[in-house]
Amino acid sequence: MVFYRRHASTEGCAGRIGVSDPKPTTVAIVAAEGVMSSAIAGPFDILSSAGYIWQVLNEDPATARRFDVSVLAREQGPLRCFQGLTAYADKALEDMPAPDIAFVPTVFLPALFEEPIGIPDAWRPVVDWLGAAYRGGSVVCSNSSGAILLAEAGLLDGRAATTHWTLAERAQRKYPAVSFQPHRVLIPAGPHDRIVTAGGGTCWQDLALYLIARFAGSVTAAQTAKSFTIFRKVRGQQPYAEWFPPRNHGDAAVARAQEALHSGFPDAGVMSAALAASGLSSRTFKRRFKAATGQSATDYIQHLRVKEARFRLETTNTSIEDIGARIGYRDVAFFRTLFRRLVGLTPGQYREQFGLLEYPGADPFDSAAEPFDAEAAS
Repeated sequence: MVFYRRHASTEGCAGRIGVSDPKPTTVAIVAAEGVMSSAIAGPFDILSSAGYIWQVLNEDPATARRFDVSVLAREQGPLRCFQGLTAYADKALEDMPAPDIAFVPTVFLPALFEEPIGIPDAWRPVVDWLGAAYRGGSVVCSNSSGAILLAEAGLLDGRAATTHWTLAERAQRKYPAVSFQPHRVLIPAGPHDRIVTAGGGTCWQDLALYLIARFAGSVTAAQTAKSFTIFRKVRGQQPYAEWFPPRNHGDAAVARAQEALHSGFPDAGVMSAALAASGLSSRTFKRRFKAATGQSATDYIQHLRVKEARFRLETTNTSIEDIGARIGYRDVAFFRTLFRRLVGLTPGQYREQFGLLEYPGADPFDSAAEPFDAEAAS
């Protein structure tokens, strides 16, 4: 499957911009090695359609395109994306030094999971171009892991930014001058909000709508959202973020305690069992558990129980009251309050958003606690 370059002959078929129409805002979607094709094509389609697609759908003769969108890479031509799909770069970086908007989409390379995060040599020209574009007056944006390139360019120093929730902790260690806030979907920052970061996954939809509202007006943004049936992530990334128990800390006593917590988390006496499994005194246990996992044992068990509750809400039709009781909370009011604090949604809201997809032929499965590998933790 290939994304082919746009041909000039297709522009006339889509309607032309009249002499009284505003000059379109120029957008450069800047592709670095490992770019996700959906994060190129999605913003391309949405921004290119603003001021046009709603009018076509409603048989309105006004068909002015509000954005002129190009795909940039180090070189013009075929561009191999993450998972092997081929896109096409309309222009080389040097051909468009300062667009109105520079848009860095999601990138995905193993270097992002290194400690510290690695910056491939192939990204350096893009990083340098971003810095120059910002100095030249561009509004510079990123989606998900694209924020790493903005941080590497020094554009996020002293500012708040968001990125994919799985990347935020590593990014914070790599760039301590940046305040990464992964629970947020969209963060405009800097003088005149000329830097805008968006969260993970399809947060590029929210970013595209923000840019349409900002440069073409809220009405055009609303019309475009309706045309593409876009649901905004009004509650942020917190409901999407999963908690992963720390495992590679090297403390065998804490690992034994974790194993006890994972195997008996619904039981009222699980904390005593964890303490006994560790073989430590109560005071030493509390200190070493916090040092190894970054959490108190109480916080850990709450996250563990809520993790299981999320799984049951996603994969079963069991009542919320029964789920609370099964994970150790017979006080359903306390369970609901705790769940909302850790997840950002009530259990009912969470089930509505992430619950069973009851498609014909679907095969729902019963929940089971995730096994904990004590050897891996120690």
